Amino acid sequence: MTRPWSSIAVLFLATSLWGVSSALIAAVATTGFSSAVLVAAGGSAVILTIAVIRGNDPLRLFAADRSLYIRLGLLEIANLALYVGALRTGPLPLAVALHLAAPVLIICARLISGKRSVSAVVVGELVLIVIAIGLVVERRPTTESAGGILVGCLLALGSAACVAGLITVVSSAAESHGSVASAGLQLAVAAVAGLPLAIVNLPSGRVCLELLMIGGLFLGPGFVCYWWALRTLDATTAGIIGLNEAVAASVIGAIFARGQLAPAVLVAGLLVLIAVGAEIRVDPRSGAPRRRTPRMPPRPCLRWASRRRC
Repeated sequence: MTRPWSSIAVLFLATSLWGVSSALIAAVATTGFSSAVLVAAGGSAVILTIAVIRGNDPLRLFAADRSLYIRLGLLEIANLALYVGALRTGPLPLAVALHLAAPVLIICARLISGKRSVSAVVVGELVLIVIAIGLVVERRPTTESAGGILVGCLLALGSAACVAGLITVVSSAAESHGSVASAGLQLAVAAVAGLPLAIVNLPSGRVCLELLMIGGLFLGPGFVCYWWALRTLDATTAGIIGLNEAVAASVIGAIFARGQLAPAVLVAGLLVLIAVGAEIRVDPRSGAPRRRTPRMPPRPCLRWASRRRC
């Protein structure tokens, strides 16, 4: 599987846009799950409109592969619900850390399934990812009970599993599906699935409008870039680059709060880049360094000696 640097750059752009949307959501709203659903609705509306203008037919695309988009939408809304539940139940630092553990789960799943072998590169990637997660997690004192901590950890791990599933499904489907329409359909299904729970605690009209705009300007374009990049990137690389979302959210959050950006966040971003650099030098199917296949010279065409086509 080829992984051009352009796809890696686009995926970094996608996760940066998601980080911006996360920071803006935190700045304008206090209702977690309802806010996420409104942002998804705004993103889907803008992206599907662009898809129609480009001549695509999202309804026909949805009908052609209904199970794919329903699965993606349900995974997306399950991820949101579990993550919001983890933030409200368990200790914040641990919940965020476990939520960001999706690339670790992806690598471990590939090791268990035999699709990848244990090597120094794999161990190094896992160490870098764990350190980066620890650096971007905000340290706050917590007073939760043991039961709350356990429930919060389980919810956060469930969220990370949903993220890992989303990455795996999109990476396998992106090459054969349109990026714009597919991104819009994924967000639309997630918004429709989460609407019954979101309307219970809707924010004010002004905040609703702001959240819809955040989705249309940042989250939606980020999903389009994500689908496009995963045409040529494997799930493991995408999972590692996904950590950039937390780094971008920390940077934008510090700017909006007019606070000082912690050096640890910048170090975490550097570790993510190092882990990505190590991953792109490895064949995702075996964990062995990629080897170039020598190109054989063309065979001479001897029409006088045989009737075979040359």
